[in-house]
Amino acid sequence: MMSSPHFVLLALLLALSSVSPASAHGCGLTYKDLHAAKLSSDQNQVPQTIYAASPSSSLPTAWDWRNMNATNFITPPSYQMLPSQCGSCWAFASTGALADRFKIALNNQHPDIVLSVQSLLDCGSDAGSCNGGNALAAYEYIHEDGGITDSTCLPYKGVDNSNWAEVDCVDRMCQSCDRFGTCSYTPQTDLQTLYKISEYGWVKGVYDMKAEIMNGPIACLMYAHSEDFESYTGGIITNDTKYDGITHVVVVTGWGVDSQTGMEYWRVKNSFGSEWGEMGFYRVEIGKDIYNMESNECAFAVPSEEIIESIKKRSRL
Repeated sequence: MMSSPHFVLLALLLALSSVSPASAHGCGLTYKDLHAAKLSSDQNQVPQTIYAASPSSSLPTAWDWRNMNATNFITPPSYQMLPSQCGSCWAFASTGALADRFKIALNNQHPDIVLSVQSLLDCGSDAGSCNGGNALAAYEYIHEDGGITDSTCLPYKGVDNSNWAEVDCVDRMCQSCDRFGTCSYTPQTDLQTLYKISEYGWVKGVYDMKAEIMNGPIACLMYAHSEDFESYTGGIITNDTKYDGITHVVVVTGWGVDSQTGMEYWRVKNSFGSEWGEMGFYRVEIGKDIYNMESNECAFAVPSEEIIESIKKRSRL
């Protein structure tokens, strides 16, 4: 379980019986939009975490996992459009936030782990595809199906299915080749490290987002088809024009306050490469629900303690 002093798990299950219009032309979908077609109302339930706000549980003015006492716990931003254009933001956001949490759990004593986005595209079809998906559903897949590999086993190719064989998909998540060009798959049961999670869920709203971020970055839904976002080069986004729907998923890594204006902002990692924005990141004003990010689900997952200990043992930490 998470150890934040502000954490109060109410273990609520939110019944999602109604269906909102699906987002158009984007790579991010809400959990209920993704599953509405195949789940009945009594099955379509999502674990939500709620934090109890009280005078004794005030949150800090700033919290940035990129700079925690001069230590960076955030893995680098990626680029979803190379080597092939793919609406895989949901997979980059879910693996990106989870990789950051592995880095936190390992106290930054291990080289960055780049989790395999392609393993979700190949095997996690219930979570999404190159036509969009959902980070919470990705964590559901990782939790229920026993984990995913890292990019050294299965690098990103930007396609829905990168390989085929008459074996289960989970047994094709890791490929190795010798110097003679002979390649083979390593079955899931034989893998030395498979990245697993012990729990997952979602939050929404400024207070709960902040409280959960203190445990690690979160993957949040948003609308990304506004002109100011697509042309963003830096600074704090303040345009609170209201847009319909969800088209993107990003990683919220922390929050801060601008020293000149006193404006509070979210720090967010995108999947448009380091040439975009502020070296692949952007900032957006808090409290205005800009791009619908504060009113929609933000997913989180907790690395398995067993896997953390296994990594430490294999790395001789």
